[in-house]
Amino acid sequence: MTRNSMKSPLILLFTRNGDFAQSVRDALFETGATVIIARDVRDGLKMVCQCGRELDSAWMDFDDGCRGRTLLSAVHNCYERLPIVVTTSEKAEHASFLAYANGARTCLKKPLSVAVLAKAIADVTDCAASSMSRG
Repeated sequence: MTRNSMKSPLILLFTRNGDFAQSVRDALFETGATVIIARDVRDGLKMVCQCGRELDSAWMDFDDGCRGRTLLSAVHNCYERLPIVVTTSEKAEHASFLAYANGARTCLKKPLSVAVLAKAIADVTDCAASSMSRG
């Protein structure tokens, strides 16, 4: 996968929830982002191995249990500077702590409003841009 210097952001989205995937894609539409979706850890790791250096951010849905945390930890260990956004259900307070402990930049509780998604996108985009300028 080759992309030019005026590239659109490349986002890895890990979720099994089709409605959530569509919400994230819709929220990212104005950024021109290309969203690649991993439905399980094996697919997520495969995508990270194939195009990890090209990723601008990763979004991971923890509603599926520990599998999301496994992928988060692996991605963070390979690409420390990659901004990662984690989403959890409202009831999963402990998941936020685990997400931050494993390298998440932001952890959001569902349900998410369009405004919250837009702010997270802006935050992660700013973080990715400053990481690229540092080399």
